[in-house]
Amino acid sequence: MSLVVATAHAQSEDQLRQLTVTAAQMAGGTARIAADICQIDPGLVAAYKERARKAFAADANFEGNWIVGWNGRQREIDDIMKLKVGNPVDYALRKTEICVRINIEMSP
Repeated sequence: MSLVVATAHAQSEDQLRQLTVTAAQMAGGTARIAADICQIDPGLVAAYKERARKAFAADANFEGNWIVGWNGRQREIDDIMKLKVGNPVDYALRKTEICVRINIEMSP
């Protein structure tokens, strides 16, 4: 019986670890959009990062996973910037939708 409990506990730890890795990457990506598209103050982005670091403390490689998420949004940023040139009205709508959501998420 204890082997089953130990295995279940190990699975939960692995699942928690993977969840925190994914969450750190998502937070890094959100911060990138906040910085590049929404022009949110760098101090607010830094505060968001520190809250994420504490929330996802189980991620032993938080900084690396944050960077993966940050860099992973480059294509989305490029697409949004193309929209800015090609269709300013759609760009403004999309930016507003994205930035409202991000401002809510990044609020302390």
